[in-house]
Amino acid sequence: MKAKITSPNGYKCAPEGHTIMHFDAGSIVEGIVAEMAILDGHAMAFQDVEIETKIVAPAEIKVAAMADTKKGRTRK
Repeated sequence: MKAKITSPNGYKCAPEGHTIMHFDAGSIVEGIVAEMAILDGHAMAFQDVEIETKIVAPAEIKVAAMADTKKGRTRK
């Protein structure tokens, strides 16, 4: 799980129980820190963006399609 810290003063927590850590506003945190920040109301869940891929036809199909489109006057 990932979260983005939204609190203007940042977020402080002790994920391991003994060391206090500070995260600035706008930081992206993972794991137990993200869960703690969301539950405390200092962060929003962060979704990774998936990049769409373009499907490209193989070269053989492109060449065949281009050969059919060339029409016009023939040379002498």
